[in-house]
Amino acid sequence: MSVMLPQVDTYYREATALFQRRGRLLNAPASPLDALRQLDWRLAANLDAMGIHREGSPEASLRPPALFVETWVGLQRDSVHCLESLDEIFPELKPEQQGAVIEAMTLSSSSGEAQHPELRAALMSEQAAMAMGEDEAAEHDAVLAKWLLFQDVAGVDISRFQPWYQNPDFPRSRRCALQAGLVRRDPQAVQAAGDCQDDTLLALLLALSGHPPDNLLGLAFDGAVSTARQLLDAMGQVERCEDAAQAWFWLCGESAPRKPRLQAVGASDESSRESQQTLPDARAAASRWQAKQWQSDTRYFFGEPVTPSSLNALGQQWTGRIAPLIAAQQSWLAGRRVLAAEGWQFHSLSEGVADA
Repeated sequence: MSVMLPQVDTYYREATALFQRRGRLLNAPASPLDALRQLDWRLAANLDAMGIHREGSPEASLRPPALFVETWVGLQRDSVHCLESLDEIFPELKPEQQGAVIEAMTLSSSSGEAQHPELRAALMSEQAAMAMGEDEAAEHDAVLAKWLLFQDVAGVDISRFQPWYQNPDFPRSRRCALQAGLVRRDPQAVQAAGDCQDDTLLALLLALSGHPPDNLLGLAFDGAVSTARQLLDAMGQVERCEDAAQAWFWLCGESAPRKPRLQAVGASDESSRESQQTLPDARAAASRWQAKQWQSDTRYFFGEPVTPSSLNALGQQWTGRIAPLIAAQQSWLAGRRVLAAEGWQFHSLSEGVADA
């Protein structure tokens, strides 16, 4: 077993810590994109330094942050050997470990051949997808989902996606097909997506289609000025206030103000712990709402009118769980899937992250 030099050990520990911070940024509802760019610059520098001194062995550690680092370095140093190792260990990995491997493959822009379908899907390029037949793609859910993604990006006719709307054996592919159908305004997709109302991204696309889910999230994605008033009413009801606050965030682009829980329940003998808890403050939110002066004939998302320019501006400012929601609306306007523009960025939101 080789021993790392102190300096290399520092690079290693810094890279694993940055990977964990990166995950927190991407899993937050909305994180500043500049923060991710700066983090990725530091992560790339530490990974590059690691690549000078280490070979990279995915089997060396199964802790997700270390597995990410070992996989990234291994793909840079010897992608053929690394992919052989990944093919062997990948089926036994837990979901969070597999996610670390896929993220490393995405960020390394690796190429090569792999046997495991999940790894094949991660390596699939647009050229490979367009050259692949549907029968071949349909051998595995991950491969078919990636294939459908690139078919969507290419603007293929809706008939390509309709057969996959109702296939429960291919859940990722079904979801990808429903996205393609909804951005194309297909009534069959709207009907098929009726059981997906708790899926945030599909709920947004259903709202764009004129069929918002019958819940507070659907109200928020409907984006009308009247929506804000309904959310404020729900925020004043203890049993609905937290759901209303989450929906408020997507509509207004800001967290709902909070108040001590003791004020809400009105009990003088609350324990110290409970008295420190908070609930959304509907009255304070209403005061903020009055200052917004939104137009009644305009649809809003994250505090901005829904227009191509405002969506582009939001996409340049925010990352996290908001990113696929912005992309979904841009796709809706384009009538096909729109992928994030390439630019100076170490990061790229993988399809797996976007669909999570």
